Amino acid sequence: MQIYISRHGVRVGPFSLEEINHQLATGELTAADLGWSESSPGWKPLASFNGVIMPGGASSTSESLSIAHPISWALPRFAGFWIRALAFGVDCFIVAIFGLVVLTIFRKSPNDPLSLTPFGYVAEFIVLFLYWPALWASPMEATVAQRILGLRVVDGTGAGITFLRGLQRVGGMLVAALPAGIGFLMAAWTERKRGLHDMLAGTCVVKDSAVDRWFGAARESLR
Repeated sequence: MQIYISRHGVRVGPFSLEEINHQLATGELTAADLGWSESSPGWKPLASFNGVIMPGGASSTSESLSIAHPISWALPRFAGFWIRALAFGVDCFIVAIFGLVVLTIFRKSPNDPLSLTPFGYVAEFIVLFLYWPALWASPMEATVAQRILGLRVVDGTGAGITFLRGLQRVGGMLVAALPAGIGFLMAAWTERKRGLHDMLAGTCVVKDSAVDRWFGAARESLR
């Protein structure tokens, strides 16, 4: 079994059981650190994995596992339907503006506003279809609107996605839109708040821990 580790919102690994047990024995890891594996999806304390040996037992931690602080900050927070819908609406507005710019610059005939030069059609395609996967695969791991709202698109282990997986997610969005957008609405009640396009592409939308910490600090400063 290979296990990924999440510490301070950063995913590392994967590690074998032997490597995990060695790091526990040397104090590099604790019982409260979170792990994820394909055979046991979902981030949870290392002490709950079969085969993980805790030095001195689980009671060797300074706090009980149920109240250990790392669990509160390292668990992924999945983005709900409404904040995702807001981000999607803003992104559509951004794409529409760029589309109008392309339409204006590469117009083939002044008398036909919808007629474009060959390069104009290529540029329009890039704007309409590659905006999403290009930004998801970038270091931002999010579109412009998602970044502003503190969201990231990741795979099942919490890592960023590739451009090809982003294209797959865009294709899933086209499927999710039919019929009547029910595939998007699925994010309101499914586990990990995934829409049909997330399930097809193997992705999740999570809240950025860095943004959460910034807002948390801002709230504390106002008290």
